[in-house]
Parts: sequence; C-alpha cells; structure tokens
Amino acid sequence: MLPKMIYEFLPFLYLSVGVSGGVVINSTIVFIASVLLMATGILVITMRITHRREIRRVRQSYGH
Repeated sequence: MLPKMIYEFLPFLYLSVGVSGGVVINSTIVFIASVLLMATGILVITMRITHRREIRRVRQSYGH
C-alpha cells in the first residue's frame, strides 16, 4: 500500500512527466508515450473525483 501523499501525487506526476518528456525529447515514440501518460493522469484524476463525489452523495443520503 502506498502512503497517501504518494498516492495523491501520482496522477500529477504522470501529467508532468508526460508534458516534460514531450517537450524535451523530440521523438515519435516519446511523443506517443507522453500522450499516454498525460491521458492516464487525466483519467485517474477524473475517476478519483467521480468516485469521491459518489461517496459524498451516498454519505449525505444516509445522514452522516
């Protein structure tokens, strides 16, 4: 299990490595990998936001 701080930081690491790799290294393979890393970071952030909203909604419906 990852520590919470690392777990929360990972999608932003994916995004930053994707952007920096795509900017610094001029290669088709690196560009594709950069796009995939950025897409993964965005997907993970979106999934976490959606899941946390759902948890809050369920907790509010039960009156917690």
